[in-house]
Amino acid sequence: MIKVDHLSKMFLNGEQYEHVLREVSFEVKKGDLVGIFGKSGSGKSTLLNILSGIETPSSGTVTIEGRKVSALSPKALTKWRGSNVGIVFQSFHLIPTLTLAENVMLPMAFSRNRKGKRQRALQLLEKTGLLMKADLYPDSVSGGQRQRTAIARALANDPPLIVADEPTGNLDSQTSTEIFRLFKILSEAGKTVVIVTHDLDFYDKVSRRFHVEDGTVYEAP
Repeated sequence: MIKVDHLSKMFLNGEQYEHVLREVSFEVKKGDLVGIFGKSGSGKSTLLNILSGIETPSSGTVTIEGRKVSALSPKALTKWRGSNVGIVFQSFHLIPTLTLAENVMLPMAFSRNRKGKRQRALQLLEKTGLLMKADLYPDSVSGGQRQRTAIARALANDPPLIVADEPTGNLDSQTSTEIFRLFKILSEAGKTVVIVTHDLDFYDKVSRRFHVEDGTVYEAP
């Protein structure tokens, strides 16, 4: 599903380039529930951003479902991401002036299939246990409910890949467990889920564990 081959990423720091990722190679299969672990600043989020097409590598390739996304133009990459990747952020990134249902409907504006947007949003909110709160605004619900809304939004265009950057960072332990359970259900349904997290409670619950350290990535048994 995902093939990363000799991927490197550099950033200009003053007058010198600094390697954040160096010659990284690995593969992820369809339906894997992947945890990416590492210290702050190790490059975890950079790796996730490259997998989701938000950033491009300095060298190397990223191939997802047979398509070399690292070679796409910015315009083509944006279009690809809209249909193929659902992104969940730590801070939810919901629009406060839109209801939960309207927030879930947002990505559908960029989809070819724009009919029945509200019906699909309601179906996704039902799947995440929020159907009765569909017409409430984000400030009216809890942090866990906002994150579940963000997950529903990530599923709006039925992407094969879900990526999440510290999705439980702002949540208590019980709510974090509920959110992780949703990701597990998604992977069992065939979605490939990649999560960057500091939460070691999830270490033994993911199907695969990658560590980012000093610009390299290795898989733990």
